[in-house]
Amino acid sequence: MRNKLFAWMICGPGVAFAEQAPLSAIDWLASPPVAQTSPLANTPPTAEPRPTGAQVPEISVTSLEMVNADSAGLLPPSSTGLPVSIWRNSQTADIIELLNNLPKTSNSAIQSVIYSLLLAEADAPQSTPSAGVFLAARIETLVKLGAVYPAMALLERASPLPASLVPVVFDVSLYDSSLAPSCDQVLGLGASYPDDATRIYCLARKGDWLTASLILQTAQALDSLTPHQAALLHEFLQTDVQDGLITSMPPPAQVTPLEFRLYEAIGAPLSTNMLPRAFANSDLNGDNGWKSQLTAAERLAETGAIGDNQLLGLYTQNVPSASGGIWDRVEVFQKLDRALDAGIAEEIASALDRAWDAFDGTPLRETFANIFADRLLGAPLTGADRILAARIAVLSPQYERAAQNLGGQDQFLQAIAQGDLDNLTPTGTIDRAIQDAFIAPRIPMSIDRLVNQGKLGEVILNALIQFDQGAQGDPQDLLESLSTLRLIGLENTARRAAISVYLGQDR
Repeated sequence: MRNKLFAWMICGPGVAFAEQAPLSAIDWLASPPVAQTSPLANTPPTAEPRPTGAQVPEISVTSLEMVNADSAGLLPPSSTGLPVSIWRNSQTADIIELLNNLPKTSNSAIQSVIYSLLLAEADAPQSTPSAGVFLAARIETLVKLGAVYPAMALLERASPLPASLVPVVFDVSLYDSSLAPSCDQVLGLGASYPDDATRIYCLARKGDWLTASLILQTAQALDSLTPHQAALLHEFLQTDVQDGLITSMPPPAQVTPLEFRLYEAIGAPLSTNMLPRAFANSDLNGDNGWKSQLTAAERLAETGAIGDNQLLGLYTQNVPSASGGIWDRVEVFQKLDRALDAGIAEEIASALDRAWDAFDGTPLRETFANIFADRLLGAPLTGADRILAARIAVLSPQYERAAQNLGGQDQFLQAIAQGDLDNLTPTGTIDRAIQDAFIAPRIPMSIDRLVNQGKLGEVILNALIQFDQGAQGDPQDLLESLSTLRLIGLENTARRAAISVYLGQDR
C-alpha cells in the first residue's frame, strides 16, 4: 500500500493553493523548496509570482498521544498555502454538509483544490462533537472520489485512532484486493465492535475458524445479520449450512466493502463497473486483465483519484487486440504518443486530430491535455495544427505558455489565460460572466460574511460548489465563484477553471 500511495503522491492531483508553476502532479515531493504565502481573504487579486516548486514535507517525531486525528493531514501548510486555521472557526456540521455537496468534477484545476483541502494539515473545527467525526467526513469524501490510497494514508497519519474510526479504516482497506484488511484493529475491540459480520470475517482470516462459526450461529440467532450476509459468511467459512441459492442470486443494490470481499473469497467476484468508483481500485492490480485495468483507470482518472502518469502507463502497456470503445481511445492515444516521439510534423498532426476527436467532450479531455501538453507545445507543428495543439495544451497547467501559440486566433481565450479581459466583446452570457469575474468581480454577501468570520474553508467549498453550477450554464454562479476564487488568492485556479468552461461550450 505504501508503494501505491507514493505513486499517487508523485503522480496524483497537483497542489492547488501553492499556485505552482505548471505541474501535472504533486511533484513537490521532488522539487526544490519555495516560500509560500497563505491566501489573503481581504486582499484584491493581483498579479502573482510564479513559484517553481514546493517544499518537501519535513519529518518530525511526535508522541502518538499528541496527534489530533481530526487535524491530521498529508500536506503541510508550506505545500498547500493554506493557513492551519482554515476550519477552526467553522461548525463541523456546516463543513460536512458542504463536503457532501462537493461535485465529482473532471475539471483538473478544481480537483486540485478539492484534494488540497481534504489532505491539508489544519486545526479541526472547535465544534467537532466527538473525536474523529471531521476526519471521517474527509475520508468519506475521498472514498467517493475513488482516492482510496490517500484515504488510507490519512488514516495512518492520524493514528492512534479513536474506536469510532476503526470501522472506517476497515472499510477503506477492503476497496482494493491488494490491501490487507485492517483486522487487527477490529479484533482489538473484541465484542464491542459494532458489526458481527466483520468480526466473523476477521476471526476467520486470522485462522480462528471455530470462534468465527460460533459467533455466526449466535449472530443469526440474535438476528444481527441479514440473510444475505449470513449466507455469504456460511459460504466463506464452508460450514454445513451453506446456502448456495442465496449467494448465487444478484447482490444487493448497495454492496458493502465486506460483501465485495466475501464474494471475491467464495470465487464469485463482482464486476466493479456498476459499483461506486472506489471499488475500481481493485481492478488496477496485476491479477486483472488489461481491459479491466484500463476501464478502472479511466473511471479513477475522471476524478483525479489516480495520477496522469499512471493512466499514461496503462494506455501504453500493451497493443490493443480489438476495436471499439476503450480500444479506440487506446489506439489513437498510442499513435499520438509514438508520433510525438518520432517528431515528424505530418504524423503528429494526423494522430492529434484523431486522438482529440476521441477525447474531446469526455471527462478525460483535461487528463489528455495534462499528459501531452509539454510535448505538444514543443512539437514542430505550424498553422492550424499548431493552434489546435495550443487549444488542447491551454487546458493544462501550462495554459499561459500554450496561449502564446494561439497566434491571435482566439483573443478571448488568450485574454483569460493572461487574466486581462479589458476591451473585449463577449459573445454570450457565459463569456460575459467570465469577463465580469476579471474586470467587475462580484462576491455574494453570504461569502463576504464568511470571509469576515475567518471561515476560509467554507468560503472555498462554497466557491467550488457554485462553480460546478456555473459550469453547467448558470452565468451568475460562474461569475460569483470565479470572483471568490480570485478574492482568496487562487488566481491561477480561477483562470484554468474559466478556460475549461469557455472551451467546453459548443462553438
